[in-house]
Amino acid sequence: MRIILFVFYNIILFLIFPFFIILSTLLVLIKDKRSVGFLDKIFPFTFKRLHRSGKETGGIWIHAVSLGELRASVNFIKLLRNRVNKPIYVSVTTKTGFDFADSFYKNDKNIYVFYFPYDFHFSIGRILRIIKPSLFISIETEIWPNLFNILGKRNIPVIILNARISDSSYRNYLYFRFFFKYVFEKIDLALCISEQYRLKFLNLGIKKENIHKTGNMKFDLNIVDMAVDMDDKGQSLKRIFNKGKIIVAGSTHKGEESLILNSVSELNKSRKDENIFLFIAPRHPERFGEVYSLIKNYAKDHDMNYCRLSSIYSSGYNTDNKPGTIVVLVDMLGELLAIYGICDVAFVGGSMVDAGGHNILEPLFFGKPVVFGKHVENFLEIAGEILEIKAGKIAKTPKDLYNALIEYLYDENAVKEANKRGLDLISQNRGSSLKNLNYIMNYIK
Repeated sequence: MRIILFVFYNIILFLIFPFFIILSTLLVLIKDKRSVGFLDKIFPFTFKRLHRSGKETGGIWIHAVSLGELRASVNFIKLLRNRVNKPIYVSVTTKTGFDFADSFYKNDKNIYVFYFPYDFHFSIGRILRIIKPSLFISIETEIWPNLFNILGKRNIPVIILNARISDSSYRNYLYFRFFFKYVFEKIDLALCISEQYRLKFLNLGIKKENIHKTGNMKFDLNIVDMAVDMDDKGQSLKRIFNKGKIIVAGSTHKGEESLILNSVSELNKSRKDENIFLFIAPRHPERFGEVYSLIKNYAKDHDMNYCRLSSIYSSGYNTDNKPGTIVVLVDMLGELLAIYGICDVAFVGGSMVDAGGHNILEPLFFGKPVVFGKHVENFLEIAGEILEIKAGKIAKTPKDLYNALIEYLYDENAVKEANKRGLDLISQNRGSSLKNLNYIMNYIK
């Protein structure tokens, strides 16, 4: 039955392939973000550095979908790199993830970055012939039937780190269990964020002895590793924005910029005697132009000043001559962490719209209170812990957002407690990366 189901799966892929090519070509022509790395994902021929590395066998393939998973994996890869003398292949799906990994590991001759191939049989076969891995590791959870099946046939272990699964994906896998049970049985080890996810993977067919709860690697983020010049950036920004309150809206999605602008506009009306600096960092770079137009029009209508972060770095900006509220579009990648480091309060986006939320831990690493919306499905456990210890607040409505900003900007006791408890939460939950590595060493030949 397993063979029949996989044959049927590949027949479906074969039938949709021409339409997939046409659609992908159209996305390339209109420069849609989903087309990035299109040819590399179908025909993994173009990575010359990978071809040069392919003379060596037994490397470790680590897959991290996007920027969030990559940051979660940085400390683990560092520990692995110190313990194992093997080539490490890091695959990503998104352009932001690829750009980060390519820049971050550009000076490490033993780490190779490439786009993750689509699940077509020939694409998977080609990349395996090039890199010849002895182990495959997925950060968080991506389930690819052909990849897992081929790895299983070649006796290459499949491991999932920071394993988690959304409720919708869990329901779908259970509904099509007649097929996916053969995919999940190929997973040799699942190291889960929480007990809740451990039980889900157990129900999906992974053997009990192959599933363990080891915690969340996102707590192991090392700020120093993320940006070697972050202190310089922070000091530079502090010199410019040293007279007033600083709010950061990080990783925002469409609809959230207006919400934060409305809240800050209300602050602007009641606090005309001081400067308020609002940094808005859209999650997706392709929205920079759209968000800048929104800020420009809003600022003109609400007596605010505005600028781009890139223009501040290139030509400077004198905040003394522009009292009131200044809105800064963060139109450069890799700057958000430095800005979290100088802010008074941080709002993390993707949470007041139905996007699942982004890493609400990042402001806490700098001892900053965090505010987020109710859509934090990707960080449910972390959000619950933050709220329980009062290291941050949830804003279910625009009024909640305004009230949370007011409290963290002007209530010193609330800020002091949030900062302390946030740092304590980080400290108490570190160590997952090392636990995961100790499990994985049993699979490294």
